[in-house]
Amino acid sequence: MSSRADYSGNILQHLRDRFLGKLVSESRSPAGNWLAFTLEKIERGSAEISLTVRKEMCNPYGNIHGGMMSLVMDEVIGWSVVSLDTNNNYTSLNLNVDFLYAIKEGEKLYAKAEVIREGKKIIHVECRVSDTRNNLLGKASSNLIVTSMKPVGDDFKVAN
Repeated sequence: MSSRADYSGNILQHLRDRFLGKLVSESRSPAGNWLAFTLEKIERGSAEISLTVRKEMCNPYGNIHGGMMSLVMDEVIGWSVVSLDTNNNYTSLNLNVDFLYAIKEGEKLYAKAEVIREGKKIIHVECRVSDTRNNLLGKASSNLIVTSMKPVGDDFKVAN
């Protein structure tokens, strides 16, 4: 396996080559892997994922649970930050979420995140989640800060 360090200066191309259009199941994020999303698009400072809402993601009403929606948002935000290909690692300071509309089990959602401000120590990212009819399901903003923490298992892998 190759580590992130092997792709310094070209992580964006590596992410495209390994994950674009594929079901991501072996990234650095175990929680993200559990989501079983597809990386639809990735550019420097932005990412888009899609997934189908599964039963275990739902609340008692058969709609996606707020915590699961927050996980989706946090995950795509993370991909938008990784796409910046900096030498820094980041961790969330906050995640501000607005739930606007429900989505049921079996339906597909799309989550898009974009880095709005890339500061020296803090990055600000915005996210929007919609369904296949382009209804806005939720939106979020997050501030992430440079951290000395290192990722566990820094390999980038993808399911075939």
